[in-house]
Amino acid sequence: MDLTQDQIARFDAEGHLFLPALFSPAEVAVLRAELPGLLTREGPEVVREVEDSSAVRLVYGGHSVSEAFRRLSLHPRLLGPVHQLLRDRVYIHQTRLNPKQGLGGGTWNWHQDFGTWHREDGMPEPICVVTGVFLDEASAANAPLLVVPGSQNHGLIEEVAPEAGAKGYTVMEIDRPTLESLVAEHGLKALTGPAGSVAFLHCNIVHGSANNITPWRRAVFYVNYNAVTNACRGTKRAWHHCNRDASPLEPLPDDCLADLAQAAE
Repeated sequence: MDLTQDQIARFDAEGHLFLPALFSPAEVAVLRAELPGLLTREGPEVVREVEDSSAVRLVYGGHSVSEAFRRLSLHPRLLGPVHQLLRDRVYIHQTRLNPKQGLGGGTWNWHQDFGTWHREDGMPEPICVVTGVFLDEASAANAPLLVVPGSQNHGLIEEVAPEAGAKGYTVMEIDRPTLESLVAEHGLKALTGPAGSVAFLHCNIVHGSANNITPWRRAVFYVNYNAVTNACRGTKRAWHHCNRDASPLEPLPDDCLADLAQAAE
């Protein structure tokens, strides 16, 4: 799969590219079938919601324990565009499932992912793409991901502080005056669409989401691809936060998920 030059130029200018229904309902069903296993795991890679310790907020490293998500992380519909956007070969810096469960999925305060990765993991430059695969429909109602288009062009924002109460992950929350200034300049955009849609995000784009007060889950599986020439230098965080293996990835065939769907029939 190849992006057009217009799509690449849009990503460079706005810091995001949204492709609705990139994966079929059958392919999404294969991925959804893996969620119960991921959500019932125990260990440091599983992060609970602060307000409800029984609810899962994040699951890191799903591609290492699930064949379906391993195949997703090597899918040419993800790797092809990412190669074009970064102009380099890539490896997986980390993967994470954000289940954003109904009646409990918590808020994500405004932040840049690169802000954490640079400070915590020693990622040298923002040559990394956050790839979000929608496992459920994201609507205006169920706390969709919000982005500030073009905010990545402001570089690394220094007016930040670690999110209070965060355990098992780090978010460098952007202060209110800085956010207000960015939104006044660029506006806000909600990324909504059907299950199977994919959002490609520049790692420096400012983004966040509200708490999900609807009964409808809004799960996204993120594969965060870093350029092999931009490998992280830090060693203090666990493997599920900062993968040390920077070997370049090779894509699988385009039907790698469809094969699993057929085998399950």
